[in-house]
Amino acid sequence: MARKIAVDYLKSRNAKEVYVHIAYALGVAEPLMATVTIDGVQEEVVGYDLRPQAIIEFLDLKKPKFRKTARFGHFGSVCEL
Repeated sequence: MARKIAVDYLKSRNAKEVYVHIAYALGVAEPLMATVTIDGVQEEVVGYDLRPQAIIEFLDLKKPKFRKTARFGHFGSVCEL
């Protein structure tokens, strides 16, 4: 979700560099912190539901579409099986 937020801010602000910072605490649905640094200027993230359940639903994470990537990572298997 942080990557999506970063890409959205890059496009909407025509920025060169964006960092997204999100902090959670166990048992608390809302993030404790959600900020974005756009070309060195920090501000609050707005317009996104960052509760874990909302992220799961938005990114449709219940479907096994990432199973192949998760098995060996983005670069594949390091050793041959």
